[in-house]
Amino acid sequence: MATHEEIRRQEREKLTEWARQFQEVQEREAKRSLLMKVLYTEDYKTISIKLILAGLMFLFIGGAFALILRGQAGLSSEGVPVVVDPAYYFQAMTNHVMDMIFGAAFNVVFAVAFYMIPALNGSRLVKWPKIANAGFWLSILALFMMNLGGIQNQYLFTFLNPLQASPTWYIGYGLMVVGEWLEMVSVLGTSFLGRVPGRLVPTAIGFIVMDMIMMALANISVFIADMWSLFSPIGGLNIYLFGIPNAEVWKGLFWFADHPLVYFAPYALTGATVAITPLYARRPMYSVRFTRWLIPVLFVLGSSVYVHHIVDDPWPLILRDIFAQTSTALIAVPFAALWLLFFTTLGDPRKLKWDPGFAFIFAAAVWNIIGGIQAEPTNPVPAVDPTVHNTGWIFGHFHIMLAIYSVGGLLGALYVVGPDLFGKKWYSNKLGWLHFWGWQAGMGLFAIASSEGGMFGLIRREVAWAGFYEVYYQLLLIGGWLAGFATIIFAYNLVLTLLYGEKMPKTDLPMWAVQTIALERYGMRREGYKEEELPLMLPADGNIMIEENNGVARGSGVGVKALPTEASADKMTKGAETGPDKIL
Repeated sequence: MATHEEIRRQEREKLTEWARQFQEVQEREAKRSLLMKVLYTEDYKTISIKLILAGLMFLFIGGAFALILRGQAGLSSEGVPVVVDPAYYFQAMTNHVMDMIFGAAFNVVFAVAFYMIPALNGSRLVKWPKIANAGFWLSILALFMMNLGGIQNQYLFTFLNPLQASPTWYIGYGLMVVGEWLEMVSVLGTSFLGRVPGRLVPTAIGFIVMDMIMMALANISVFIADMWSLFSPIGGLNIYLFGIPNAEVWKGLFWFADHPLVYFAPYALTGATVAITPLYARRPMYSVRFTRWLIPVLFVLGSSVYVHHIVDDPWPLILRDIFAQTSTALIAVPFAALWLLFFTTLGDPRKLKWDPGFAFIFAAAVWNIIGGIQAEPTNPVPAVDPTVHNTGWIFGHFHIMLAIYSVGGLLGALYVVGPDLFGKKWYSNKLGWLHFWGWQAGMGLFAIASSEGGMFGLIRREVAWAGFYEVYYQLLLIGGWLAGFATIIFAYNLVLTLLYGEKMPKTDLPMWAVQTIALERYGMRREGYKEEELPLMLPADGNIMIEENNGVARGSGVGVKALPTEASADKMTKGAETGPDKIL
């Protein structure tokens, strides 16, 4: 067993090795113009910022499609072209879903991964940055190909074969999956690059890595289904390698990927939540060991719960009627355990230091519980699902889960780590609160109106309906526009922050990451983990010193600071791990 001093020496050596490599990255970055950095970068923060800006772009594009839908539906129940022709109405529906999930949510998830993993493991290095950048641009190109497919894109993912989309949609979908695989490979490589043999990775990294593996595997089936369509008579290329896909098999392949897709943002958000919550609670997660056990449980259930989407299809009984209900009910258990840990760790909410970032995360937890309670008794049950599946009850549920929980929570994480990522404090805390309340009010009204309307039969995927339901669509119109204005406020605050925000003190490693790791080490030590198992301890002041050959010490790009000595490291651990007095 290594002694305490040997462990500290190994930590210092590893951090110094990474610091030298990061310094080489920074020297190469300094030679690149701004345009070149946009096209290609090796810096983990720059990659993350690119992904965030891309996510914001698609949030506005997808939001514009949503407002077209809400305007059309809120102004007429007769299907007349008040805003757009009905055919374009359904095209906007398809594009809205693609842009919000693949464009907004996926890009922000990758931003979280590329930023948090190098920050938490202390390496600040991205593995295979060429692959990461190539995957990013390929995904962007693919999404625009899918958006520009034209009038044929009105069938919402076309899993009801032989309905067909445009060839650009199938090609774009395939290219997008390839782009995602490239980004996932780089994320996984980055996690291994910063892993020290024998050490456990930080819990937050464990959730993100699990998330990438789950989605990478799930994408195999949807890629097969997409190529099956592209090279069949419905693909539009006149290349008839396969026959027309069997609708039920195609649907099974599609949903095997696209329910893990639904968890892609929540699982990354869980990693971010586990990293951020201790900073506000001023204590470690109530049980680090139990939190870590949630990772394999969520992986298994997140990969299997897709079967409730084929609950009323002619599939084997074990899948359709038994496994669908069981897996869907079971996945509520680890989420319930997660939020029990979350609220137990936080304690009395009156004693917390509230800001817009943590308010978004806290609200996301509450909405996830509400969405789970709403869905569990109905969605996976064969006797009920056929009745509610094509009503507002369903899109009320997934707007709770995707818009308020997933996107809202990720926005909260961005508010918390943004000052380090951008190097600027948020320009206006008041604008942040306006964004929070506008998003909660708008999307909350949307979710409640659609869910209640769905219970009365409010139709889904239609452009005309009985006048009785129009009041619900008018409420959806109001809610959608409220959320839209809130997003404009967020973008305005972000621009002002980048231009005029107060500069943050520079450190090699983000101080939020230093405090998070210190708290996690404290919790793990308290629960009986061995010292040599703990995640790598980060310097107390967030700075690393590199000894040059001439004996001159210089910081790795941000000033002259030293690695902590044994005494200073223990002091930092004992001080920060009982609760940092100040958060960022």
